[in-house]
Amino acid sequence: MSTGYQMDQTFAVWRILLGAVIIVAVCGLGLLSVGFFLNGMAGIDLTQSSQTTLIVFLASFIPIWLGTGAVTRVLFGFSLPHLYGRSGKIRWSDFRVAFAYIFVIVLVLELLVFTATWIMGTPPYTRNDAVSILDWLIYLMPLIILVFLQVGAEEVFFRGYLLRLIYSRKARLFWAVYVPSFLFGLAHLDPITYGFNSVLYVLNTTVTGVILCFITLWRGNIAMAMGIHFAVNIFAILIIGQGDTPIGSGAALWLSTIAPKSATLGLSMILITVVEITLYSIWARRRYSALIPSEAR
Repeated sequence: MSTGYQMDQTFAVWRILLGAVIIVAVCGLGLLSVGFFLNGMAGIDLTQSSQTTLIVFLASFIPIWLGTGAVTRVLFGFSLPHLYGRSGKIRWSDFRVAFAYIFVIVLVLELLVFTATWIMGTPPYTRNDAVSILDWLIYLMPLIILVFLQVGAEEVFFRGYLLRLIYSRKARLFWAVYVPSFLFGLAHLDPITYGFNSVLYVLNTTVTGVILCFITLWRGNIAMAMGIHFAVNIFAILIIGQGDTPIGSGAALWLSTIAPKSATLGLSMILITVVEITLYSIWARRRYSALIPSEAR
């Protein structure tokens, strides 16, 4: 079967690598520039949890859109939407379905965890006193837009630019899926915050990246991966955030009381990874009767 995700033409490896370096450099320069202005000139402490810190973090992904658009136009001669899929458009029906399903699944799982731990007298969540309901509502829409831009930037780069351009060369699964997914995982490495759990975080996000790549190949469009990613990040950033982290606790209504470096969080990351693999396996087997897109084998 053909996933319909290959492009009509292929491009040299050096162009793909050069473009990736340029995109990352543009993103890095943008982040450093904003950080220097706010932290150095405006005197805003970006290491503290606040809506401002979160907004700056999410806005730092906007240069990825700009850099990717410039690279695809200058180095490859096509516009950014060609990375979405063969149609050049985001398939919004896939996005909506994926977002709804994953958001409900995450909500149900969190409610089950809360109920079980509440019965035992040790609920893992607490109200975020730094964020009032009014503040949350005021910042809600701007943050939803910024989360979408952040998620879209990651999907356009990892599942659009890297996956589609490498996959179109008929590359092995190792190069088209696993390497970009490992890089996606490494982008989440944070040993200062999570200690050894940072390794498990990289493992989890790498597996997530592989799953999102496979879903993108099956669907021939990045929309479903975007919907899944958006649902998870909306929940983690705006509803139940990770306490003791500037990003996770900046705007969430509730905070997890599990310490970032604790064995409990490490175990939860392993369990989440198992749940992700299970859910993907059920979906792929029922819909396509296979786990890996045949064209990618």
